[in-house]
Amino acid sequence: MIDDFIKEVNEVAKLYTLKVEILARTKNAVKIRVPITENIYIQLYYNKESGTKNFVLIGWNKRLFGRDCVGGAWHKHPFENPEVHDFGKDGKREVSVSDFFEEVFGLLRKNNLI
Repeated sequence: MIDDFIKEVNEVAKLYTLKVEILARTKNAVKIRVPITENIYIQLYYNKESGTKNFVLIGWNKRLFGRDCVGGAWHKHPFENPEVHDFGKDGKREVSVSDFFEEVFGLLRKNNLI
């Protein structure tokens, strides 16, 4: 299961010609960083035991945007206010790694960050 998640991240990152860095790995969890620019990166965390997923866009060492799944419930940290937990219709929809990368690159282009 961890290997499947890592494979999915690698396949998606390859589409954007990005490098995958595995920061930490145990038998139940993995934390991955995918650098985009010098100051902006995507960080992904997956714990197979708890089912937790954290997908975060980080810039200048702060969360810019994110989507999390905790206890089977998804929520979003919107780009406009990343400290907020959005449990609305869009916020609670499940997203794949590919979906998250699409959202991230859309936001980065829209906000002239890449």
